[in-house]
Amino acid sequence: MKTLVILLSAYNNEEIIESCVMSSLNQRGANIHVVVADDGSTDSTPAILKKISNGHTNFHPIFLPHGERGIARKKALKRARELNPDYIYIIDSDMILEEDLCEKCISYLMNNPQIGSLVIPERAFTDHDNFFSKVKVFERNVVNRAGRFLGKTSIEAARFWRTEEYERSGGINFNQIAFEETQPTIRYLEQGGIIERAEFTGVAHNEKRVTLKNILQKKRYYFSVMDRTIESEDGGFMKTVRRWYFFRGVLYRGENLIEYIKHPVLTLGMIYMYLALTLVWIQELIKNNAKKEKIN
Repeated sequence: MKTLVILLSAYNNEEIIESCVMSSLNQRGANIHVVVADDGSTDSTPAILKKISNGHTNFHPIFLPHGERGIARKKALKRARELNPDYIYIIDSDMILEEDLCEKCISYLMNNPQIGSLVIPERAFTDHDNFFSKVKVFERNVVNRAGRFLGKTSIEAARFWRTEEYERSGGINFNQIAFEETQPTIRYLEQGGIIERAEFTGVAHNEKRVTLKNILQKKRYYFSVMDRTIESEDGGFMKTVRRWYFFRGVLYRGENLIEYIKHPVLTLGMIYMYLALTLVWIQELIKNNAKKEKIN
């Protein structure tokens, strides 16, 4: 039987971490291991992980002091490699996997040996009813309504990999902090690799409570360190521009245009959010350039 390792990092995810981990441990179709690197959570996340580990020998929690997200992911991936998996599946701690997701993905890859990896569609949801929580869910579902094949401006990250193809892609560069998840996908496609969206399955992705303020704060940080990603990838700046919010082809698919007509207020909220994020990026770009000039 094939071996699959599902891996993730977690930080203060007490509301959903148990659902996430159990939806992973309950998968079928392979010898499945789940690796979670806890990034120094200060809530009950570590206690929940310890409780789960008591009943599952295929569960491998790692407890770390709080640091950059990349450090936790690096530790999780190192442990995953030690298990010699045929497949790896990199998820976020706020995702809940469909019951037979892994079985379907492995079967699909076995029947389609030319495909190296799969993008797993995310079905966004939230338990909150404030405006920007609804806008964020609407936006994420627009982005994931993208068809079977990846376009040249896709920003989605392939997450379900044949292990050897993940290594071929170069994997996540843990010195990158912003948008590092998508770089293996972009590199792999540039190498001639084939990636598809697994339209036959998906994950529920809890967007939690979203406000415009916390979106901008989160992205401002990522934009402030995005130069690490841009400078460490060939043609990084142009790749970023081509994939910038308004330039993504998925936004202009016919089925999404219909959704805009059905939900004009949410559409206007999404446009406003994209404009605000673009302004924040320009501000951080100017700051970073000013710092570099000062150093030089």
